[in-house]
Amino acid sequence: MIRILDSLCIQFYPKLRLLRWAWHGPMSLSKFQLAFGELMIFSLQQGANRWLIDSASLPPIGPDEQAWLSDLWLPCAEHLGLRHLALVLPGDVHNQLIIESVISDGQRYVKANLQFFSDALSALDWLTGSPTLVGDMELEWSAAQTVWQQSGSHLIY
Repeated sequence: MIRILDSLCIQFYPKLRLLRWAWHGPMSLSKFQLAFGELMIFSLQQGANRWLIDSASLPPIGPDEQAWLSDLWLPCAEHLGLRHLALVLPGDVHNQLIIESVISDGQRYVKANLQFFSDALSALDWLTGSPTLVGDMELEWSAAQTVWQQSGSHLIY
């Protein structure tokens, strides 16, 4: 299942309780807060305990977003019950330093097994342990990305 909300694309695979997300487009504090609120709600509703965060497409994270994430969102993330967290690192050094700082802050709240990756396919392989499932999820993801880019609107796929 794919769900797209403004700047956030979420993929969920219920059998593994795996949630994958990526950001697209510009960022503002209000968009950032809304997106992370949606992630929290969706993850809690679905019982997701494996996350793939693809931060490669994140625009530059500002100090307000970083502070809000570290001070307000992460303490709530403790209730997500995450067991496995795969993080695709951003390509730019600025966001990489911000994300490393947020992860350091979040270690007291989120006790998940955390692994870093340079691409989403490797992260999916680690989270699923199934090349077939990785291929199926990637096909669904690619199809949704194409539809999203063409329509530019909210959808559930």
